[in-house]
Parts: sequence; C-alpha cells; structure tokens
Amino acid sequence: MFDLLGTVMTGGLTGVIGSVIGKAFSFLDAWQKEKAADSEHGRTLELLELQNKIGAEESEREMEIAQAKIDADSRVASYSHDSMGGTSSGWVTDCLRLVRPVLTFSLIVLVGILYFKAIPAGRATIEASVIYMASSSVLWWFGDRAMRSKK
Repeated sequence: MFDLLGTVMTGGLTGVIGSVIGKAFSFLDAWQKEKAADSEHGRTLELLELQNKIGAEESEREMEIAQAKIDADSRVASYSHDSMGGTSSGWVTDCLRLVRPVLTFSLIVLVGILYFKAIPAGRATIEASVIYMASSSVLWWFGDRAMRSKK
C-alpha cells in the first residue's frame, strides 16, 4: 500500500516539477523575446536618427544652392541694370552709369574726412553708418558678395 501511495505521490510531484520547469522556460523565452525587441527598437531609433541627420544635411544643402542662385541672379540684375542704356541720349546714359561709382567714391572720401577730422563722441552712430555704407558700396563693386559658411 505504501508503494501505491508512493507511486501516486511521485507521479503528482513529477507533474508539479514539469509544470514549474515549463513555466521557468516560458519566462526565459519571454525574457529573450523582450531583449530581442529592445535591441530591435534600439536599431530602429538609430536608423531614424540617422535619417533625420541626413534629411537635415540635405535641406541645408538645398538652402545653400537656393541662396547661391538668388545671389547670382541679384548680381546679374545689378550688372545688367548698369549696362542697359535704353533709348535716352548718350550723356544721360553716361550720367546714369556714373551714379554708383561716384556714390562709392564720395563715400570713401567721406570716410576719410571723418577719420582725419576729430568728431565729438555723440556722432559715433553717424560715423558707423557712413563706414557701413562705404564698405557695402566698395564690397558690392569690388568684392565677392556670396556669403559662404566656413565649414
């Protein structure tokens, strides 16, 4: 009778042990799946960050190209304005073509006068404005107007 009772008890115990081991493997399998999913999410985030970086660089390049085109169009329009004489007489055309060079030269002379003549401190804003106008005028005609970033 003890043999029968021992057999029944060990059979039940075997079922319980099998159930516990099955549950442990189930937890282990779930943990491995969660770890694999976390790894996949990490790779997905890295890819998204890389795509965002590439997209930002591409947008920046497109803006630089558009700005270069705008600068070139502005330069061509400026130069073509001075080369157009229209149907006016020769001396009027010559006067129109001299406006910008005379203005540039006048601003250079004005900067020289302001530099060599001591002006009270209250006129510092006027000095700065005249220097800005003169440098803009000179750089417009003799400098490169394209703004390039130093990368």
